Amino acid sequence: MQPIFISVDPARDTVPQVARYVSEFHPRLVGLTGDYATLKATCKAYRVYFSTPPDAQPTDDYLVDHSIFFYFMDPAGRFVDAFGKASSEADVVARVQKEVARWEAETGRRV
Repeated sequence: MQPIFISVDPARDTVPQVARYVSEFHPRLVGLTGDYATLKATCKAYRVYFSTPPDAQPTDDYLVDHSIFFYFMDPAGRFVDAFGKASSEADVVARVQKEVARWEAETGRRV
């Protein structure tokens, strides 16, 4: 399993800032950021809503409105499920365990 965090605030989320941020959660969490156009295209591909002024400067005081989901992808990078604020820890654990067992049974390989 590889957890990944993707910033939606490229004006303020520099690579060093994102690295510091993800280090506070889990040592294997990878943090990604990029330019505004790339992040916008990524969000569109995953149907993530965000609203940041495209000309925002790192010193500006602004809010970034965004959807709050985390996505569960299979080892081939295909979408399996999305979890939001209504998902409990038990729901997420059960779904992940189910999909891992299914994938291992189908492929004969461990995740």
